[in-house]
Amino acid sequence: MGRFKESVSSYIKHRFSVQSKYSLHSPFIYRFWAGILKDYTNYPAYGRVEKFRKIMLGNEKVIHRMDYGAGSDAAAVSGSKGSSGISAATTAVAVKELARNSSVSVAKGQFLYKLVKVNQPAWVLELGTSLGLSALYMAEAAPDAKIITLEGCIETAAIAKSYFETAGKKNITLLEGTFAENLDEALQLMPKPDFIFFDGDHRYESTLLYWEKCLPRLYPGSVVVFDDIHWSAGMEKAWKHIISSQQVKVSIDLYYLGIVFFREELSKEDFVLRF
Repeated sequence: MGRFKESVSSYIKHRFSVQSKYSLHSPFIYRFWAGILKDYTNYPAYGRVEKFRKIMLGNEKVIHRMDYGAGSDAAAVSGSKGSSGISAATTAVAVKELARNSSVSVAKGQFLYKLVKVNQPAWVLELGTSLGLSALYMAEAAPDAKIITLEGCIETAAIAKSYFETAGKKNITLLEGTFAENLDEALQLMPKPDFIFFDGDHRYESTLLYWEKCLPRLYPGSVVVFDDIHWSAGMEKAWKHIISSQQVKVSIDLYYLGIVFFREELSKEDFVLRF
């Protein structure tokens, strides 16, 4: 009940803070609003990715899901540990339930597609593969990009890999293991992180830990997206910390997602827009 009240209060506060297009005096933000948020084109890539969602939703295979993120509180009590010594909850779950409850939504997937399509990054880093739908959306948007995605659950990673192979996406590299184990390696594999999507651990401390690891590698052309920035008070606190960084020039709060840009020509501003 407490979590529900927190979500409702946070959403109402966000809605009253949303800026209209008439207040978007920054040409950069107006282009973002008009060219991405208000782009309602039904790109053929959407259908190619959503075909896999339908397959996932029909997959009744049961796997043992290892959760190292915000859903792993029970494991911290029971003493269950992953290979890195990090607390993890193990749950028997059908792939179709994972697709329904843990995969990127259609709206978020299409938004990622448009954002990646506009920016055309050469290197993409994703923290949290799940079944791979978000990686597939980004691979469709930038076919020449090299995408590295991290997944802590070995059984989930194996299924995601099978979908990547079926889709013929040879530009996606999946690293199995916790973010703590693999983030440094992933960052070393890329000359510079052009685009990063944080979507696997919704806790204050760990979000900031991984953010601080990435921050020294970011450059003016980088784009970083955070999922569920209003998921909890902890995530809202993490978001405020992130956008206060001197390297961040512009932040956009879409409630369900947060985006930060680092372009030196931009003035430091924070925007709240409707998703």
